[in-house]
Amino acid sequence: MKRLNRIFSLIIGILMATAAIAQETETGGQSFFGENGEIASNLPTSIPLKDRKPIEYNNPRADDIIWSKVIYRVIDMHEKINYPLYFPTMASDNRQSLFTTIFRLFEEGKIQAYEFEADREIFTEDRLVKFEDFLAKNEIMVEAEVDSITGDTLSTYIDESNIPNVEVLKYYLKEVWYFDKNNSTFSVRILAICPKIYRENYDMGGQLVGYPQFWVPFDQLRPYLAQQEALTSDRNNGARETMDDLFIKRRFGSYIYKESNTRNRNLIQYNSNAEEAHREQERIKNEIINFEQDLWEY
Repeated sequence: MKRLNRIFSLIIGILMATAAIAQETETGGQSFFGENGEIASNLPTSIPLKDRKPIEYNNPRADDIIWSKVIYRVIDMHEKINYPLYFPTMASDNRQSLFTTIFRLFEEGKIQAYEFEADREIFTEDRLVKFEDFLAKNEIMVEAEVDSITGDTLSTYIDESNIPNVEVLKYYLKEVWYFDKNNSTFSVRILAICPKIYRENYDMGGQLVGYPQFWVPFDQLRPYLAQQEALTSDRNNGARETMDDLFIKRRFGSYIYKESNTRNRNLIQYNSNAEEAHREQERIKNEIINFEQDLWEY
């Protein structure tokens, strides 16, 4: 009788353990299946993507900033180091491009976009860009689900194939480099990002022309970028970082097109040719590097 009780208890224990494992798989983010039923090619991790948080900043006091410089950069999607931000052109395997991420967040009202102006950035309510105006400006198709009987529109949606992801070939980036005397740290913080759509301009003989769209405060994006994986290596598919990691760890390629200055001019406006502009880029870059090095020279 005791033997039968032990066997019965063992069977019950096995059944309970199996049920617990199944529940953990369903609720703990351990399943290989995504929300759309697609089988992921990467292993599930202990922390689901939706629970990932952005890397925390060390927020300095304004009185502790004894030096700062605002820099404007261009991120070119043609550079190989930036491919993780550009691909995939169609979302797959829990991944999507940077612009698709921005587009969907804008569509859902999770981030705010502000008008792009060449000489200044003003993030006030009167400069907000409406999503509908952005769609109309870029002739992005909105599809409708129609009732087959009444012909009434049930809902509207934007198919992923209509998102102009492949046309966003560059981004403008605004950042500030600063020295915090309280912590004796030299740091950089990205302030805003602006996607730039390139299309053929037939008035200019079919030349490809870039059109800046809007500024998005970067801190609004970070919680969502921290939940967006990027495949950074063709040789190692397990080397996945979030898009937030790529920006905060400076794992992207860019070049300087402007620094803050009294006359608010970009490099092209006060350099007569590309060679002079390149020398100016190097000067600005070296100024930042030399400032940090000079801090620790005795």
